[in-house]
Amino acid sequence: MGIIVGIDLGTTNSNIARLDDTGRPLMIENPNSSESPNITPSVVVFDGENILVGDSAKEYLHIDKHGPGFEKWKLEMQHPLPITAGGVSKTPIELSSLVLKELISAAEKKTGQQVESAVITIPAKFEEEARRNTIAAGEAIGLKIKDIINEPTAALLYYSLSHKILGKVIVFDFGGGTLDITAAEVNGQDIRVICSNGDNVGGQDFDDIVESLIVTAFETESKEKFDEDVHTLGASPEMYKKRLSTKSEVQAQVTGGKAGRTVVTITRESFEKATAMLMAKAAMMIENTMTEANLSIKDVSDVYLVGGSTRMPMVVALLTEYFKKAPVALVNPDEAVALGAALYAGLKAAPALLNPAQRAAVQQVQLQEVANHYYGTLSVSQLSGGQQALRVSNVIAKNTPIPHTAEETYYTMSEGQTAVLARVTQSATDEDDPDFVRIIWEGELGPFPAGRPAGQPILVRYSYDANQVMHCTFTDVGTGISKEVNLSFADSKAAKGGISVE
Repeated sequence: MGIIVGIDLGTTNSNIARLDDTGRPLMIENPNSSESPNITPSVVVFDGENILVGDSAKEYLHIDKHGPGFEKWKLEMQHPLPITAGGVSKTPIELSSLVLKELISAAEKKTGQQVESAVITIPAKFEEEARRNTIAAGEAIGLKIKDIINEPTAALLYYSLSHKILGKVIVFDFGGGTLDITAAEVNGQDIRVICSNGDNVGGQDFDDIVESLIVTAFETESKEKFDEDVHTLGASPEMYKKRLSTKSEVQAQVTGGKAGRTVVTITRESFEKATAMLMAKAAMMIENTMTEANLSIKDVSDVYLVGGSTRMPMVVALLTEYFKKAPVALVNPDEAVALGAALYAGLKAAPALLNPAQRAAVQQVQLQEVANHYYGTLSVSQLSGGQQALRVSNVIAKNTPIPHTAEETYYTMSEGQTAVLARVTQSATDEDDPDFVRIIWEGELGPFPAGRPAGQPILVRYSYDANQVMHCTFTDVGTGISKEVNLSFADSKAAKGGISVE
């Protein structure tokens, strides 16, 4: 029997966990990772015919920032279009596949068993294309990815296994590239998600500010302009940021140029002042999530920390001030997502892949997720004065418990109309203006028989599955002509070209 794994495919770091024989999730070490055996940097470098993934790629990219190396592509995961670096072009799907391949290879080498079933985590804010493309990245290396799960939800699954939780809670998941905030109601291992919100703000933004502070201090101290082709930081901005989490100031080194070596001092106070706008954005997300979940501060029993960026003291201070209680960090924030994903992988695996102890363990878990976006279509509405306008008509609302199926009926407008343009829309807020939504699929339904009167019914049916992937059917009721759209990678408007992994 093979192993069941959960994979946290992160913006800056990734890791993998498995379900052990007793049904508990355990991290799997990557022997190629030196900084931390449980963490593989999400970095890929193409060095001639060699492909470097993880620590070695990160070290290469630190030395040659303009080389054929890739990082942070997860932020572009909704676009399967190539990214170019150092003369090499690769899609986010290809790059993700290479990190997944590294993790799977390490897991199989470490355990001596094949991966039989896998779940990959994604940010709660991921849009439809990014979810589909994550699944495509796994399938490109032969993984049968049937299930994905939102990162904060996965982390909460592990928290609920490790500690007794009762009541309404907030998960504050602050990773390398994204911030996700989830409100949920938990009774033991019965988890009901209320709502989730996310944004592209994460540890990398703070790293960039650390680097900016160092460069400014260097230029002031040395009277020399910083040049990436000439000057090199003594350590990565991420490393200096981590030191500022435990110290009030750090000494940063810049080598190269006229001075040869310059040491500057960066204080935590200056760092926190420079990142105040980022923290204000996080505070606004907390407020929006509380409002959307219809929660007051007294309703929240605990706030759980997930993601390496939550180690920054100002994050803890923000949450403590807002919720009037210290947030909870009882597990490793870098590992909670992968461990929860492994538990979810066991929950979703075929029973034949589980031993009796594993089956008993996962049967205790109950999880109810919600839709993280509004999904609708475009239709023509009659306005006052007899005018007409194209408007958004939402079929499935955000925060609807999933899986969920909904139907709406629309009508043809013109006599003799032989086709309709069918469109699927997505938005983070409840919008009726087409300019403020994304069209994630469009196609023509028809041809219909000529000569029909106006007002023929068109039935629109949306089914949103547990992986938060949409399945749509547009049907002309009179003729039975139907257009079924399972929004797979191949159906995406942006999908172009094939996928190849070297």
